[in-house]
Amino acid sequence: MNKDSAIKSIALATLIVILLSGIVFQYYITALPDLEQPITLGSASVSSDGGSISAAFVDKDGYEFHFGVQGDADSDRASFTLFYIRNPKLVPYLYWPSTGGPDERKFLRLLGGWIQRNLAPELREKLEQNDLESFSGPEMEVAAVYEIYEILMSRHRL
Repeated sequence: MNKDSAIKSIALATLIVILLSGIVFQYYITALPDLEQPITLGSASVSSDGGSISAAFVDKDGYEFHFGVQGDADSDRASFTLFYIRNPKLVPYLYWPSTGGPDERKFLRLLGGWIQRNLAPELREKLEQNDLESFSGPEMEVAAVYEIYEILMSRHRL
């Protein structure tokens, strides 16, 4: 093997490592995290214009997962786009899964599981009936998360 051939082999190997690293990195920032139970609601808010909604889950190890839907008061809520940030402290990359796509459906299952495990049946009933008058601050945050759930469910009903 001559010197030129060795240099080309090293360059090719380096290129392959860089490409594989990029693929792994892209998968990391776009995949849903494996949150450890119990998962609590860290925060939730609705934008002042009545459109966008955002929230954060915190798992038992303190890992934060931020998510929400973006839209405005003039748009149909069913068309709001989902976003999430897998690890905002390490890589503050906002991922926008395709509307109605497989990543959105995976997120919907994660959110539905959280609702089933963490919301009392009475609270779920009030949320389903949109009976929010008696809600306090923490319950309003749960209502914001439930609204995200309803928006996504409206797109995925059979």
